[in-house]
Order: sequence, then structure tokens, then C-alpha cells
Amino acid sequence: MMARQERDPDFFFKYLVDREGHLKGLFWADSQSRRDYEAFGDVVVFDSTYRTNKYNLPFVPFVGLNHHRSTVIFGCGIISHETGEAYEWMLRTFSKAMANKHPISVITDGDLAMQRAIRVVWSDTVHKLCVWHIQENIVRHLSDDAVKEEFRSFIYDRSSIQEHESKWVDFLERNKVTSEESWLHQMYKMRKLWCAPYLVGRCFLGLSSNQRSESLNSVLHTHLDGSMTLFKMVEHYERCLSTRRLNEAVLDIVALQSVPFTEVDASSLEKHAAQVFTPAMFVLVRYSTDAVRNCTLSGEILDTDDLTTFVVAKKHRGEKFQVEYEKKEGSSERISCSCRKLECLGTPCSHIFYILGLLEVKRLPSCCVPTRWTMSAKAACPGARKNCMYDYSARTLSLCRQIIAPLYRDHSTWNKLLLAVAFPLLKALAFLH
Repeated sequence: MMARQERDPDFFFKYLVDREGHLKGLFWADSQSRRDYEAFGDVVVFDSTYRTNKYNLPFVPFVGLNHHRSTVIFGCGIISHETGEAYEWMLRTFSKAMANKHPISVITDGDLAMQRAIRVVWSDTVHKLCVWHIQENIVRHLSDDAVKEEFRSFIYDRSSIQEHESKWVDFLERNKVTSEESWLHQMYKMRKLWCAPYLVGRCFLGLSSNQRSESLNSVLHTHLDGSMTLFKMVEHYERCLSTRRLNEAVLDIVALQSVPFTEVDASSLEKHAAQVFTPAMFVLVRYSTDAVRNCTLSGEILDTDDLTTFVVAKKHRGEKFQVEYEKKEGSSERISCSCRKLECLGTPCSHIFYILGLLEVKRLPSCCVPTRWTMSAKAACPGARKNCMYDYSARTLSLCRQIIAPLYRDHSTWNKLLLAVAFPLLKALAFLH
């Protein structure tokens, strides 16, 4: 770690030992990870379910999403015991490394000690439990299929909080849940961390589980075994980190030198979205632009001096949503929808696209294009990607520009096949360089 700090002055690490000098905690993040957190640290995912090392110590990666919706790594930690004190130390150390910027939201596996630490250290951060872990526990703790399905409905039920609470009381009474030690009662006490009504409008960028952390762990698990030392494990982690940064570099080149394909008769709004969002995000945005055909005005339009309220309904459905559009002289537009997709995912919903089209707006308002989903996401950060242990060369990036970008501009089937071959070859080249 000290050698890394000599090569990378912004490399951060901190460790904790007990009275006998045994390692109790370790956290590290290089300069690139710290810059990535500055740009993408709004939602953090982490867990400690990974223990492949000689000393069986929990390994805790902190990950998130970058502007291509790819996994980005903010830092890693190792603790000796999964206690509230250990997690508090880890979170405080993480915050110190990241200039005391706390995430807006965090997703974890549901560990009780971790929950307490988050309440203490990140008291203003919205905490959500991983849906994948909940699904696993449903199978483990419940045997009746009908009870399982009814319990699962609480995860996604978007009814009001009052209605939700009433359903819970009825569910617990019918299933005679009286013991506070039972799993069902424990989950009821934690309902605000996983039931949809309590999390409406919260920013989770479309993430519902810690699959990003699980995915990273599965990559790290390759070529690891239980006899590996911490030093060897950290080296392997650095190689994985380098590969992910190469992937981001390739995606950046593609995004900078090409625009996603849109149909000739696509709306001006869709074409503008293709220009401002990264290609990966535009794929999600296109779902909303395609769904506009299912939208229709429903009810009266309420118009005041600056604010116009529309009621939008989905054809063949009973759902209705309020879209508020505000435009002032000399200032940009502001638009919002009661479905809250813009706040939760960071992309405009079909209801917003429908109203903007109705108003003949040609370009998306700035409020509909969060910087974190554009190529300007890291504009405030230095352009060079730093990973001193395993650098990839300028020659490799030059090859990417010459090979990858032209293939992306041509949408023929032949070029799609070439891309499938080019990506792994360039990754191999980068590793060798």
C-alpha cells in the first residue's frame, strides 16, 4: 500500500490493528476510484459475503454505476469481524477517503450490524435491502407457496403507506405471526428498507439488488482459492480493476465518436436524447420514447401563469399520472411526473416525452438530462485514467479509436459480428501492454 502511495500520491489507505498487532480492518482506494466516486457516488452497493482468502476475512467492495451503467469500483475493505463497530470504522474511513461526501442511497445484503452502522455514520442516506437476498430468504424461511407469493407482493406493491400497513396487519394475523423472533416479524420491522411504498421517489438508478457487488465478486473469485494471501488477493483485485477501466475507456471512445441509431421518422426529442445520453443509457430512454404511443390525455388541463398540469393515462389501463410543466421567461423549463421515474432512474418517463411532444418541444429540458448519464459526467475530473500497477497504453487506446468506433458507426450485421470479436481481442492487447 505504501509503495502504491509513492507512485500515486492520491492513493488512499488506512488500516486498524489490535493491541497484539493483528489486522482488524483495512480500506484502500486509488486516485481513479476517488474521482469515480466524485462523479458517480450517488448510489453505493456493498456487502461482505465474500471470503476467499487464507485468513477467511470478509472482503467488502464498494461499487456503483458509471455513465454507461457499467460497474464502477469506489474502493475495497477487509474487516476481521462483522460487528457494528467494524462497519462503522469502515464507513467512516470510506467517507474520509471521499472528502466526506455521503451517498444519496445505499443497497446492502441486510446484515443487522451493517444496518446499525449506516444509521450512525450515513444517517441522511436512504438504505435499501437487496431484493435478491430477500428472495433467497423467502425460500429458506417459508414453506407454504401461497404465503411466499403473498409476501413477495409486499416488495413491489405500490399502494399507499396506510393501505400497505393495513395489508401487513391482516397478513400477520392470518398467518398467526406472534413471535417477535420469527423471520416474518423481523422483516415486518424492517419493511421501510424494502417495501415499495416507503421507497417511492428515492434515487436508486434502477438498482434493486446488490448484483453489481455479486458480479464483481464472481469475477474476483476466478483463479482465487482459500489459501491465497491478502497480498496476492489485492494484486488480483487490481487486475480486475484495470480490466473494468479498459471497458469504460472503450465505451467512452464509442460514445464520443458515434451516435446511436434512430429511425428516420423518429421524433426530435428521441434524436436529441440519442445525442446527449451515453449509448447504454439511450437504450433505456428508448423504452420511454416507444411507450409514448400508449399515452393519452385524460381529464382537464390546469393552467396558471407559469405552471401547467396535465393528466396522462395509459391506454387500456386505469393508471393516471400528473405531469407538471413550468416555463418562465429567461429561464429553462422544468417538468416532472408523479410516476417519479426521473427522480428514481434519472431518465424521463413516457408521460414526460408525451407532454413535451404535445407542446412541440424539440429538445429535452436540462432537468431531464442528468449529467451523470452523459459524457460530461467526469468533465470536472482529470481526463487520464490512473491505475499505476496495471496501466494500459496510449497505443491500445489508439487501436480502439481506429477499430471500434468505425464499426459502431456502421450498423450492418457483418460489423456487429466484427465487434463481437474485436472487444475481447482489444482487452487482451490492453492486458499485454
